[in-house]
Amino acid sequence: MELISILGIPVVWLRLREISPLIANLLEERGKVRSPGILDKKIIFYVDAYHFNIANKDSFYKKILQTATFVHASGMGPVLASKMLGSPLPERTPTPDFIEEIFTIAEKKKWSFYLLGGEKDVVEKTVQNLRKKFPGLKIAGYHHGFFTNNNKIVEEINRAKPDIVLVGMGPPKQEKWIEENKDKINAKVFWAVGALFDILSGKRKRAPNWMQDLGLEWAYRVGQEPKRLWRRYIFGNIEFLFIVLKERVAFFHKSSH
Repeated sequence: MELISILGIPVVWLRLREISPLIANLLEERGKVRSPGILDKKIIFYVDAYHFNIANKDSFYKKILQTATFVHASGMGPVLASKMLGSPLPERTPTPDFIEEIFTIAEKKKWSFYLLGGEKDVVEKTVQNLRKKFPGLKIAGYHHGFFTNNNKIVEEINRAKPDIVLVGMGPPKQEKWIEENKDKINAKVFWAVGALFDILSGKRKRAPNWMQDLGLEWAYRVGQEPKRLWRRYIFGNIEFLFIVLKERVAFFHKSSH
């Protein structure tokens, strides 16, 4: 698994067609014993420009991303940044583009999932749709993302005994929740999936293919939720560009000496 560093965060170098087999291999290795009594848990994150903006201001969050098992580039921002910094990624790898392949494999392997995140009706509809499309998929349990009693959620997940916990709360909440709770939960894999449940439930449509191909899915999302997302993407993309340009200047200055 080849890694490249983008603004201090190791990101896997992969084409979209390669990502499902690699993640499937990671899931197949779930639960290996690292040392007596300690399970080697797998942590899967995605990144886009927004993640890097947060990490630039929050060292704890950056460390969480740095220590994950697997970080892939969901958005076009990291792909463009990698090209500007001299180690280009081949393409972006959004989770919705390959997650159904993972579910198909999971049906055969009998892996079980717990879904955590989204609004109550959204996660319920997601589970309903998954059970209809993947009747052999084992869904051990689910819960919406708006809870106040974290201990109760941890206990519920442990009772469900899933192999894999999908956490869809959006960054940085989902990554921090995983970091703070992974050692309390007996699951072997923790996977941050962002707004995946919104898509699988049918609440939110993805951008047309031509917009995705041009790296403009973010603009489509802003059009869907302008009040919530305009600042993140309009100002955020400008902020990310400045961070990358600053890193590029520092990189080439160092290379010339």
